[in-house]
Amino acid sequence: MGTQGMGRRRLLAGAVAAAAAGPLLTACSGTDSAGTSKAQGAANAAVRLPSYVPYQGVKPDLPGTAKGVLAGFYGYPAHPVTGVRGKPAAGPKISALVNIFEPVPPAAGRNPFWQELNKRLGTELDLGMVPDADYLQKLATVLAGGDLPDLVEIRMDQPQRAQILKAQFTDLTEYLSGDAVKKYPFLANIPTESWRACVYNGGIYALPTPRPVIGSVMFCRADLIKDKGLGGDPKSYAEFTELCTGLTDARNKQWALGFGAAGPLSTWAFLMQMLGAPNEWGQRGGRFTSWFETEEAKQAADDLRTLVKKGVFHPDSFAATSDPRVWFGTGRTALNRDGAAAWDLLANTYGVTVGGLVAPRYDGGGDARHYAGGATFALTALKKTSDAKRVGQLLSMANWLAAPLGTEEHLFRNYGIQGDDFTFAKGLPALTGRGKKDTTLPLEYLVDGPPFLGPGAPDRVRAQHDYQQRIVPGLLRGAGAGLYSDTDTTKKLQIQKLMQDALSQIMQGNKPVSAWDDAVRSWRTQGGDAIRAEYEAAYADAH
Repeated sequence: MGTQGMGRRRLLAGAVAAAAAGPLLTACSGTDSAGTSKAQGAANAAVRLPSYVPYQGVKPDLPGTAKGVLAGFYGYPAHPVTGVRGKPAAGPKISALVNIFEPVPPAAGRNPFWQELNKRLGTELDLGMVPDADYLQKLATVLAGGDLPDLVEIRMDQPQRAQILKAQFTDLTEYLSGDAVKKYPFLANIPTESWRACVYNGGIYALPTPRPVIGSVMFCRADLIKDKGLGGDPKSYAEFTELCTGLTDARNKQWALGFGAAGPLSTWAFLMQMLGAPNEWGQRGGRFTSWFETEEAKQAADDLRTLVKKGVFHPDSFAATSDPRVWFGTGRTALNRDGAAAWDLLANTYGVTVGGLVAPRYDGGGDARHYAGGATFALTALKKTSDAKRVGQLLSMANWLAAPLGTEEHLFRNYGIQGDDFTFAKGLPALTGRGKKDTTLPLEYLVDGPPFLGPGAPDRVRAQHDYQQRIVPGLLRGAGAGLYSDTDTTKKLQIQKLMQDALSQIMQGNKPVSAWDDAVRSWRTQGGDAIRAEYEAAYADAH
């Protein structure tokens, strides 16, 4: 992902979220929609999603595709176009609740950017900003009190989403379903995959904050691979092992792999792709099987144990305080699986050449199917109202917020007022001191336009685009995608740690591979079987 494509704050948020929630967040999120009660599955399946009408106002250097390859830009569009005429949200004051990953900016009375935003919108935007770590608790308090803002961010780890949305928020189906969305052309420009997460209770109950569908990437230090004269495109697990061995030089403190605080499950998932295992959940005849329960799971664990024995892992990998990104950036390791946003983050932070390693089929014969990630970061719901005029005002503002790269609206929303908040440096917007302080309003966590690659160095943008062209056509979605399990939402990370700990012990040789079966039994009793039952019920109802 390009730094500009992810957005300054979104890039940081993706990095923080991936580190905090574990390595599988970007690989396995996306099982987001559908209600929990009987009969909702069929109703959700019948919902007509918003029509997808790509915006044609700006031509990228590299084209995107409807299936999820992102458009790429080498430079910032020289002449941004006006995407929205007039004041889109003219009318009464609008309130919103959203999380924030950066220090809270100055209040509107002391913030010229916020004042200009209100002027352009034609209304006063009262934005309640809550640090991400405190957001779920704050939202619980707001929901319990019943006095909701007009717009509320609903995170994907929010329990009982379907029930909450039905009880306290507006069904937007009549405004957004099918061609109705064309009234809001920048909402229609959001890819279909991102809208799937907004369907609950037989209707469209939210707006998405779009994200790439490619999930996690096994990043490689392409410069180190080239310097060592190695092949950076292994065609089998055996060749992947050879690459790891070639990248390892313990005498010079260089190793192929290392995970540290991220834990080993993400590297395990890369091998699971090679083995053709399901993306978190597989389904056959309505019966769901967790990837933890497969024979491939134990094979991948055993292979990782072998790689540890070969010495290709950083010796501090099992120390929970180590940061694998630092190792990667400083050349201590050459491979690191991370969220897509880290491509630019790592390259820009450390001044290195980063590539994406495509997983081969285990025994050769082509590329493996890569795991798809969730196509939205969170949801934005509108407080329950029957006032169509008010809904129209809120959706018009959302449409303005979703304006894509190449529009004046996008430039202003991300960088503020030229000369005061930013200047152009080498063709790219660069924030001034005032801009860095004033423009950090987390507007992109309410609604955002589609992600994109760049603007940036052509070689890097081309490499990212080539990687996506190669893996997107074969992306593998989990069987739980489009279904909802409340137990998965509330317990997934907790019980996933059981498997993480078991894998760590197996890799270190402290336990045999058969210990995996014991961990799976604990995983099942502590929530895995409940998740399965909820997915199977939702699947049966939808089919």
